[in-house]
Amino acid sequence: MKKFLSLAAFAAVFAASYFSAGEAAAQQRGAGSQVAIVDLTYIFANHVRFKALVEQMRHDVETAEADLKTAKEAIEKAAEKIDDFNRNSPEARQLEEELAKRQADLQVQVNIQKRNFMEQEAKIYLSIYREVLDHVKYHSERAGYKLVLRFNGDPLDGEDLQGVMQQLNRQVVYYDRTIDITPLILDACNANEGAPRPNRQPAGPIGAKPAARAKSQGVLPRR
Repeated sequence: MKKFLSLAAFAAVFAASYFSAGEAAAQQRGAGSQVAIVDLTYIFANHVRFKALVEQMRHDVETAEADLKTAKEAIEKAAEKIDDFNRNSPEARQLEEELAKRQADLQVQVNIQKRNFMEQEAKIYLSIYREVLDHVKYHSERAGYKLVLRFNGDPLDGEDLQGVMQQLNRQVVYYDRTIDITPLILDACNANEGAPRPNRQPAGPIGAKPAARAKSQGVLPRR
């Protein structure tokens, strides 16, 4: 019986430890508030598994681009042989037709790979986004939040007109740091990745994060 009680006590302690000390403190400081905010851009930029997936995909894209470059160079090299024949000769026409077919096949391959990579990128973002939403839902239900708003805590750059306009159009212009659950959600996402917690110190006024804050970027170039 004592052994059973010890196991039960251990299970209770383990369940309680899901919330970090920072989460418990945040709940206490934000007691009574039913609204919280979360910086999704910051979470994606510091999500360990997301960054690993993006890096792997970036490597795959670079490998595919190298293979396509090699195929393109082979076609260009073969095209130089046309000058060895009379332009109106059957050999020259046959070679031109062959090169045209190889070029068309290569373009089809490029389009297919681009589409596949775009779909893969979308699946990565969607998977991580759903994971983040699950953690937000779990934490909000435990903390009693009725509404969680997305905000962007990037510091204001007065030299970037587009950035200034984006800041002016954002919904959250001030927040109390006690309702910012971004670090808690990020900790939950990285709990099984063995990653250190980023040094994030959100502040109340506009602009909140260190200047060296990483950006979350897509893999494929936008053209």
